[in-house]
Amino acid sequence: MQRMIPTTELVLEQPKVLIIGGDDVHARIELMQGLSRDYNLAAAGTARALSLPFARSGFPYFYYPLRRGVGPFSDVYAMVSLLRLLNQWRPQIVHAFDTKPGVYGCLAARLARVPVVLSTVTGLGSLYGEEGLRPQIVRGVYEQLQRMASQHADRTIFQNRADREEFVGRRIVPADKAALILGSGVATERLHPEHVTAARRRQVRASLGISADALLVSMVSRVIRSKGVEEFIAAAQHVRQRRPGTQFLLVGPADRESVDRFSDRELTEFRRHIHWPGARSDIPQILAASDLFVLPSYLREGIPRILLEAAAMGLPLITTASPGCTDVVEDGINGCLVPPRDPVALARAIVHLVDQPQLRLHFGQASRQRAVERFDLGIVVQQTHKLYNHLLARKAPRMGCTVDRVSLAP
Repeated sequence: MQRMIPTTELVLEQPKVLIIGGDDVHARIELMQGLSRDYNLAAAGTARALSLPFARSGFPYFYYPLRRGVGPFSDVYAMVSLLRLLNQWRPQIVHAFDTKPGVYGCLAARLARVPVVLSTVTGLGSLYGEEGLRPQIVRGVYEQLQRMASQHADRTIFQNRADREEFVGRRIVPADKAALILGSGVATERLHPEHVTAARRRQVRASLGISADALLVSMVSRVIRSKGVEEFIAAAQHVRQRRPGTQFLLVGPADRESVDRFSDRELTEFRRHIHWPGARSDIPQILAASDLFVLPSYLREGIPRILLEAAAMGLPLITTASPGCTDVVEDGINGCLVPPRDPVALARAIVHLVDQPQLRLHFGQASRQRAVERFDLGIVVQQTHKLYNHLLARKAPRMGCTVDRVSLAP
């Protein structure tokens, strides 16, 4: 007779997952909330101030020191700090995001003998947008480290197809260890144009000094060169010469630590040509008050989250024909694609949509549909959950449990 196993014996403690990132690791909170039913999650990041948003969300947060840029001694110290944290918290899964945290998080996790190790390459960033000897050397160092980290990781996840194809083709990441999850996802139910009333749109415009009847072209971004800020401002000048009633809004902070930051003089000059209130916390309302969204970025991002947010809010989109951007915008379907670093082409596309309100409406509806069907947060949560379960099931014998005792529900 088959022995009946007591119910208590089948109950397995939730696997512990440590999310490792940089100073924007709080962008993973919604993903963590979606996974929290079946996993015990915590995060590690490089900004002490992030303890507050994680505490509000009910997740433990650990600080570790890791600087931007090249710094061998500080990088070694960061590795030691991560190794100490991993040995103390003992997660079953480590999921690292971004460039340096992705590399050092994977290497530290393997040294700590974490059973399941993953990293997500959230784009290639300014590292692949700059030319010259120094960027070339830095890229070479990064690729060697990424190659090493990918060999030790169970999976390296890419957020767009072009990045995966490039890294697999150049043998930086083994093909059998490369996965694709499009973007970080957005909560399309929460980000819905119908949630913002007409009165609230008027209030937002009034707070920005923009009239209620002006056609508003918006861009939301960190204010750095590789996001296409200069092209946006140059296009604004071109468009206003031909369509004087068009207003241009740039929302976002000046990133003074970036390698492609602007000087104070340049930043002051920007305000002569566009509305630039700096950072705002009411981005959904800003998007709802806009008629057209533009992101002329040539930064190698995974999939720009703000493009997904603008799509979810039902806006027509103009962006560059760059990896990641082309996953969100299909030219002539939900917006326009223009060449990177081409303000004239950008201005031409803006005028094209300014002059055609029905086309803007059609593109906006298509953007919303695409966001819901392809990029909703629930899709990303489900794909991530499935990958975690698959890798846990493979490692279950080493973890002292059998596959049938690990929940594999989606």
